[in-house]
Amino acid sequence: MIKKIFKILVILIIFVMNTGVVQADDSIETSKINWIEGPKTVDVGNNLAKLDLSSEYIFADGKDAKSIMKTIGNSVSGMEQGIVFSKDTNEEWFVLFEFNNMGYVKDEDSNKIDSDKLLSQIKEATEEDNKQRRKDGNNTLDIIGWDEKPHYDPNTHNLTWSVLCSSEGEKIVNYNVRILGRDGVTEVTLVANKNEIESVKPNLDSIISNYSYKEGKRYTDYIKGDKVSKIGGLAALIAGGSAASKAGIFAKIFIVFKKIWILIVVGISGVFRKIKNIFKKKDDEFNL
Repeated sequence: MIKKIFKILVILIIFVMNTGVVQADDSIETSKINWIEGPKTVDVGNNLAKLDLSSEYIFADGKDAKSIMKTIGNSVSGMEQGIVFSKDTNEEWFVLFEFNNMGYVKDEDSNKIDSDKLLSQIKEATEEDNKQRRKDGNNTLDIIGWDEKPHYDPNTHNLTWSVLCSSEGEKIVNYNVRILGRDGVTEVTLVANKNEIESVKPNLDSIISNYSYKEGKRYTDYIKGDKVSKIGGLAALIAGGSAASKAGIFAKIFIVFKKIWILIVVGISGVFRKIKNIFKKKDDEFNL
């Protein structure tokens, strides 16, 4: 029942975006997005990892995640592995999973991360990205500072940081977690409004704690002779490595995401109730 509701919801959301806010890629068969409803264990990537999806969330795989990113006007990296949304239509955030098969990233510099230097690099990379945004007629981003300074957990091999930025007066937090693996890094990005980030962090923590590489893919499965990343350690992961100069650190942020979502919440919340009532009536008729 819920799965049917969300399939219809995504069509309605896309319709609102296409007609009132952004132009979607016409080649995307958005109506065929296969939402997976929790609670359920889902595969992430090609024999890469698994995610124990709890009952509060819905998940779409890498192919569908790419379609969703294109539909909402976001950048597509080609590394998409999955995307998680809350079932609660009043919650305005999403978590994107990507995997970069750059190889094993050494964490020897975990105690030498210079957050001030990194912030300067992020600002520089974002300004480069802003030049292209201006050419394309898109809104630019201004980096305000760290929302959460970089820190690394040697037990989970998770690297976490978040940067506070703004666009057209709207404050946005791009919250990042990098989960180190044997063959590369899972890039987890939470996009949320600054006002809701603190309340959403526990959701992200819960989602990440239920994400795990499959046997043979874990960071601790590394053996001598495996491919080692050339980016230079954890600091380079934060600075964006070669991707920073090419696309900017915040390529994944959809600048008008919040504005669109406000439109969706206002327009869809009432529709959602109507949809549930329609299905309820159908169920009642079926049971007569």
